[in-house]
Amino acid sequence: MPFTIGLSPCFLNIDIAYLMKILQSCCLQFLFLPIFLSLVLNPVFIQSVFASEKTAVSLLVNRLGAEKDIDPQVVKRYLIETSLVVDPAIVAKNLKQVEKQASYDYFLNEKPLSLAHKFLENNASWLEKMECRFSVSKELVAAIFLVESHFGNNGGRYPLLKVFTSLSLCDQEPLLRQTYDLLKQSYPEIDYQWLAKRAARKSSWAYGQLKALLNMRQKVDIAQLKGSWAGAFGIPQFIPSSFLSYAVDGNDDGIIDLYLYQDAAASVMNYLSRHGWKGKMSTAKEEKAIWSYNHSRLYVRTILAIRDQLQMKNS
Repeated sequence: MPFTIGLSPCFLNIDIAYLMKILQSCCLQFLFLPIFLSLVLNPVFIQSVFASEKTAVSLLVNRLGAEKDIDPQVVKRYLIETSLVVDPAIVAKNLKQVEKQASYDYFLNEKPLSLAHKFLENNASWLEKMECRFSVSKELVAAIFLVESHFGNNGGRYPLLKVFTSLSLCDQEPLLRQTYDLLKQSYPEIDYQWLAKRAARKSSWAYGQLKALLNMRQKVDIAQLKGSWAGAFGIPQFIPSSFLSYAVDGNDDGIIDLYLYQDAAASVMNYLSRHGWKGKMSTAKEEKAIWSYNHSRLYVRTILAIRDQLQMKNS
């Protein structure tokens, strides 16, 4: 059941239909309907049910407002006035990730490889200049664009403010319990204590990303910014902290837009260069640099395999 950030019970988002289903399943819908409606529409009831959510949200808002590099008015504008919804489904996706070999194998098929090759052909001139500047191959960039967002065609549909607010609160009750109940349906063996520890780590990470996202506001319209459920956005799927540290203007227009190929490519090359990529390297060093981009062995192997296939086709 999602809940809404706000300091007044009238802003809280109650899923009445969900509660009605519970009554109906017990064959008590009509018998208790008057009582039910009098409760859920009563502000006192709402306030008591959602007191813990409001406490967690208030603590988050106050914590952000106390940060030296974040104006309290910014927190108010983006987290309170927008009536932001915190979503247990987003938290569940993040706390229980399952990687599948088949998902990565797809990118080595003819169709996606042809798409990558076409990208290289259509953008060869400026890509070659960037290769010289950063000492990172254009084929490697194409591989990352393909896997991360299918060259921008699958950049994500989740509002990033919602993602990072939800994850920042994911170790708090009752959101943690709601997430556990969701995951229990697909993973009956899941342990609550394991989930709580993972949520604590994820919450700490997400809070840093939420701060970074708020600090991006002068460069990007963060209220409208959407990305993956993991909080990555743009063609290269950068997270906010990576945007602030490594994103660069690739087409010299004075704006960094990770939904444009040139800015996205320059940013990826800059990221890899800053993480140790130096032209010709051993496989182990290549893997280490790509690992910094995405902590997945399957991902690392797939990116290098795509790169190799594209270089063979171009040779």
